[in-house]
Amino acid sequence: MPSEFVAARKKPPPGMAVMASEFAAAARKKQPAPVEIRQVWAHNVEDEFRIIRNAIDHFPYVAMDTEFPGVIHRPSKHPALLTANDRYDLLRRNVDALHLIQVGITLAASPTAPPALAFEINLSDFDQRIHRHAPESVQLLASHGLDLAAHRKYGVRASALAPLLMSSGLVCSHGAVKWVTFHSAYDFAYLIKLLMGRKLPRSMAEFLNLVRVFFGNDVYDVKHMMQHCGGELYGGLERVAATLQVKRAAGRCHQAASDSLLTWDVFRRMRELHFLKEGVESYQGVLFGLELDLDMAKNTPR
Repeated sequence: MPSEFVAARKKPPPGMAVMASEFAAAARKKQPAPVEIRQVWAHNVEDEFRIIRNAIDHFPYVAMDTEFPGVIHRPSKHPALLTANDRYDLLRRNVDALHLIQVGITLAASPTAPPALAFEINLSDFDQRIHRHAPESVQLLASHGLDLAAHRKYGVRASALAPLLMSSGLVCSHGAVKWVTFHSAYDFAYLIKLLMGRKLPRSMAEFLNLVRVFFGNDVYDVKHMMQHCGGELYGGLERVAATLQVKRAAGRCHQAASDSLLTWDVFRRMRELHFLKEGVESYQGVLFGLELDLDMAKNTPR
């Protein structure tokens, strides 16, 4: 076993002795310490989720990102011609065929607060030697530091992660938790597949209902919100962050926890610059690419 895993097992995970009152005190700090990404593997997953359960009441704003092995099913027509239902069908076929690799979660106290905790959950189910994947996507992840051999050997099984998520306070929270994401239809699809332990529903309406059931109504997709910023913001997360002059707080791109941290900071900055007056509530519950109103606009005579 690599030395970093041995060291992690010899000492109690940091934060286990932190009480709820200390979490609340941390939330009130004006100058928070830099966020350290907490690596979650099979040997410490129970302890790390105990920390999440203790923290979630004080840090109910959650930014989330995932990593997965690309896409293997492509559209048969130009992407601009796809309807929301076409895009969901493509998403469903890809997610059903592939395996989740990593989940990143960032917790914050309020819409304006800096990130307080970040967790990178490393899963073991994907094996590029036998499972379908997009080779260029897996190579990209490896080039950005993902050790897929370590994932296979030391990662968390999806079947073990599902009950921990269900009991964590993150999901099925009855509106207590607010979710912030970037271009997240695939992210939510992988989590729903994991939580249910079966393939995704065939209809987009049923899928979106499951998003509400597990994650609530307060789900914000920054990629969707960008379309309402006067054309100033476009492209992927890195480009948007650069435009907003938001720096990556920790880690590297194409690593789930680091991208969830950047997503949170981009959301805060975008909200400050573009949504202070009108608020963000009118954008909740809409995932980029699955916006039904865009299909209606396409089909409306001019």
